[in-house]
Amino acid sequence: MCSNMKEFQTVSEKIFELEQKKAKKKKEMDALEKEIKQLKSETSSYMKKRQKNELTVAGLTVLFTAFTKPAFDKEAFIAGEKDGESVYKKYLRNIPMERVTVRLAKTQL
Repeated sequence: MCSNMKEFQTVSEKIFELEQKKAKKKKEMDALEKEIKQLKSETSSYMKKRQKNELTVAGLTVLFTAFTKPAFDKEAFIAGEKDGESVYKKYLRNIPMERVTVRLAKTQL
């Protein structure tokens, strides 16, 4: 706890400074996430075009997985509903998803 106004001012300034740093880092992280997403989109297009699920290049293994994801949480949707399962199936939409994973290639000795 601050014992005087000078300590209170110092603490307040430090809080403000740290919040500014946090906001700056968040902007940087958002920009990195956007760039990663765009590059993964390019990678998935390349792999779909060549009909490959795994490629190794320059010591890295690139994995591509296409799958569908249901749009509803089945348990939450059915709970308390009369004929919930049929209503769930009626409104269920499977969303096509793609996952690109890049990792170090396994070296063979």
